[in-house]
Amino acid sequence: PHARTLAVFGAMRDKDIAGFVPKIAPLVAGWYCCDLPTPRAASAAELAAVVRAADTARDGPAVPVHEHPGPAEALAAALADAGRADRIVVFGSFYTVGGVLKSGLPRLPAPHVPDTGRAGATS
Repeated sequence: PHARTLAVFGAMRDKDIAGFVPKIAPLVAGWYCCDLPTPRAASAAELAAVVRAADTARDGPAVPVHEHPGPAEALAAALADAGRADRIVVFGSFYTVGGVLKSGLPRLPAPHVPDTGRAGATS
């Protein structure tokens, strides 16, 4: 119940970014916008501008919005900011998800997940 949702976000410029960001923005406590390796992609700065515009349209304190050169860097920053109960959502484009999965999915220590000796598991 006290978890925050942090969003790693990269998307194509020709998608309805301004249409869907306001719908998900109330659920997100921190944004990690990223550049993607294709000319069709919106830049991290463009995405951050849309997120900031959606954030100013809602009540409450400003939500942190960060810009990163790629999905891996955005994920690293989100991981550094995440608490034990927080969740990180990676979305917007297959390039975003692929950029995160390319190096393998990180495992976070969590009090409800026992360490069973798996590689990468921590207690």
